[in-house]
Amino acid sequence: MVASPQPEASLRLKRSQRPRHARPSPNESRQYAGDMATTAARDDRLTPNAKAFLQVLRARCGKGRETTITKGTMGAVMARSARTIRRYLVDLVRFGYVELETRRNAQGLHLGLTVRITEKVLPFFEEAKGLARWLAETPKAAFLPFSGSVLSGKAGVTLLTPKNQSLNHPSYQARKTGDRTASKIGFGANAAPI
Repeated sequence: MVASPQPEASLRLKRSQRPRHARPSPNESRQYAGDMATTAARDDRLTPNAKAFLQVLRARCGKGRETTITKGTMGAVMARSARTIRRYLVDLVRFGYVELETRRNAQGLHLGLTVRITEKVLPFFEEAKGLARWLAETPKAAFLPFSGSVLSGKAGVTLLTPKNQSLNHPSYQARKTGDRTASKIGFGANAAPI
């Protein structure tokens, strides 16, 4: 009997795919994303990976609003193909989170893309209209965080809780009872003998 050969595509798929937990961890990075609105994170029209890609784009922008990328480089950063990066960009442009512009040299050859973050991604306080609207809606008491209103219990203000965890800390209890040796060591009156 001759065994029927398996399709070559299915063999290739089995060899190249690894379970998610067995994949290598990403390279460490000191790059961080600046302040962002959560609009994109709550947008069900975007895939989870497109949302993650938007966060990486926001990080690449730094304090500005635009960055220069190539689909191949971003594919390497995100461990995806350039075609998948293109899909993410198409979705982000379609729903108004980014604007794209093609970069070209003097001869007209494509060098990459300039990605510009829109107002939908930025926090409200970076846009003058959004900040003005928030200031108009916010009561004046909110701008006085250490005034007597916090401790007096006026309506709309969160009171300080008497169940503050620092009061339960053993070193605080030692100071309260006057046990100097316990407070120097950092243990309370209930500490076990050493």
